[in-house]
Amino acid sequence: MGMALEESTDTLEKLESNGVEAYIEEGLLAHISDRGDIYIDYGTDRFGVTGFSIAIKRSPDEQGGCC
Repeated sequence: MGMALEESTDTLEKLESNGVEAYIEEGLLAHISDRGDIYIDYGTDRFGVTGFSIAIKRSPDEQGGCC
């Protein structure tokens, strides 16, 4: 199983992390980037499940809290 994009990327922004390219809604990248660094990776977890993982690493000076 994998991910696929079956529409035009004209209105989407390209996000690249760890050599993985993804396209996200225009303007969303700036909104997400305000929360920290974005990491996209592809691999196998400890249960043997293979797939993509997406995470946001918050800045050390950022306090906890919601959204």
